[in-house]
Amino acid sequence: MERHDVVIIGGGIAGLTLAKFLAEYGIDFVLLEEHKDFFMKACGEGIISRLMDYNFFDLYESKIGIEKRINEAIIYTKYGKLNLFIPVLMTNKKEIEKELARQAIKRGADIRMNEKVKKIEKREKVIIMPQNIEAKLIVGADGLFSLTRKYIGIKQPRYAIAAETLIKEIDLDKNKIHVEFKKDVVKYGYSWFFPKKDIWNVGIGSFYMKEFKKSFEKFKKKFDVRWKAGYVPISKPLKAYGRNAILVGDAASQVNSSVGAGNMMSMICSSIAAKVIKNFSNKNFLDIDLSVYEKELKKIKKALTYEYRFNIIFHKIVRNEYLQYKLLKKFVEETSKYYKKVEKG
Repeated sequence: MERHDVVIIGGGIAGLTLAKFLAEYGIDFVLLEEHKDFFMKACGEGIISRLMDYNFFDLYESKIGIEKRINEAIIYTKYGKLNLFIPVLMTNKKEIEKELARQAIKRGADIRMNEKVKKIEKREKVIIMPQNIEAKLIVGADGLFSLTRKYIGIKQPRYAIAAETLIKEIDLDKNKIHVEFKKDVVKYGYSWFFPKKDIWNVGIGSFYMKEFKKSFEKFKKKFDVRWKAGYVPISKPLKAYGRNAILVGDAASQVNSSVGAGNMMSMICSSIAAKVIKNFSNKNFLDIDLSVYEKELKKIKKALTYEYRFNIIFHKIVRNEYLQYKLLKKFVEETSKYYKKVEKG
């Protein structure tokens, strides 16, 4: 029987960020990732550079994989364009995840690829199967369909579906993000055109499968390329602990649900989780209070719940497209004001 203080299930951006910090703190852990390679999920590859009191570069400590900085997004609606100030780093996400893994391994991390966890058993200790690893604490960084969350007994969050691809040439300003909030493009969602260094990340998503299928069939005809699809949680943040386990990232719906953005938020929550786990380690994981983690997330959860409520109002309560435009305009103004304030420090 192999034994570790902590087992991280999932090697996406949340799990790898956590691994990096746990390795830095000297915590005994192993990370198990089911895939053979990194970045297997559809993603626009944009990361907000500053969020709340956090700076991306403080968490990441590298510039590898950063392709471009963009400060403005143009939002196209039936009733005109809206200009959103938002500092976004366009990335090569596979390189970001590989770099996080490199940093973690350099600090002594044990990262194992192609290791799918199929079962979590609670005996006298918690056992990870089929790897047969005993853990004092499990961290579920295993995404929307989290096995860890199921083990804890927390219901799966609602989710949206999106598809993305890479396009060489798009006739749009390469120094701005472009987003379409138009019902004739996709209902209950949006399409995006994100400029990377020498290519565009293009995608479309909807909060309803039926609407996604209809819109995607029409949208993809414009581009004769291969697409990658994936699911994104759109619920308010879930309870993030229970039964010798905590959750980070998509597993706990730690995302900006109004736009399905979770990269930076996953890194923030993972850094918080790492500090909590460090304190548990100082007590040899005896009589630990997992609710401490939830308390540390209070400010984060409040902000994400606000995003969730906006999402519900925008897509479920306000159905008139003009009223949606007016609501979106106010949201853009407030968000731009917030990020300008954050940028000034």
